Amino acid sequence: MFTMRKKNTLPGSVAALQQAYTHCEQRGRFKEIDKTAYADYLLRAQKDLSSAERDLHAGDLHWARVKAYQSLFHLLNALFVKHAGYFSKDHGCILVALMTHNIITPEIADRLQLLTAKTIKEAAARKVYQDLDEFRLQRNFALYKPKAWEEIKTEDVAEEIKKIKANFKILLELL
Repeated sequence: MFTMRKKNTLPGSVAALQQAYTHCEQRGRFKEIDKTAYADYLLRAQKDLSSAERDLHAGDLHWARVKAYQSLFHLLNALFVKHAGYFSKDHGCILVALMTHNIITPEIADRLQLLTAKTIKEAAARKVYQDLDEFRLQRNFALYKPKAWEEIKTEDVAEEIKKIKANFKILLELL
C-alpha cells in the first residue's frame, strides 16, 4: 500500500476533544441544516459505495478508493445532520462532532472497525481516528498525487471497501 507521512493533530484527551470541537465551530466548519436532509446524505453515501464497488470490479482502483472514502464521509454526515441538525465539510471535524454529541458512543466505537480505541472516554485517543485517517490519507494520495494510484493494489482497495461496508451496517443502526 502506498503510504503517506501522517501529521496527527487529533485530540488526545476529553478536554482536547471539546477544545477541538470549539475550534471547529469557531472556524465555521459546521453548517446548520434541516434534520430531514440526512436522507440526502444517506442516499449519496449508498450511491458512492455502490459506485466504488463497481469501479473496483472494473479495475479503476483510483476512483474506487476515492468513492469508498467519500461514501463513509457522507454517512457520517448523515448521522450528524439527523441527530444534531448540522453537517461538516471538514473531515476531521465530523468525527470530533459525532463524539462530542455522543452520537458515536464508546459502545458503538468498540464495534466499529474504523474506530480502534477501546473507548472514546478513555481519552478520545489519537488511535480513535486511525483507520478513518488511513482511509483519508489513501484517498488523498489518489486525488493529489497523480502517479500514486498506479501503485495501489486491488486487494488493498478491496479490503478498504470491505471495512467500510462493515462500518456502514453499524452506522446505519444509528439512523
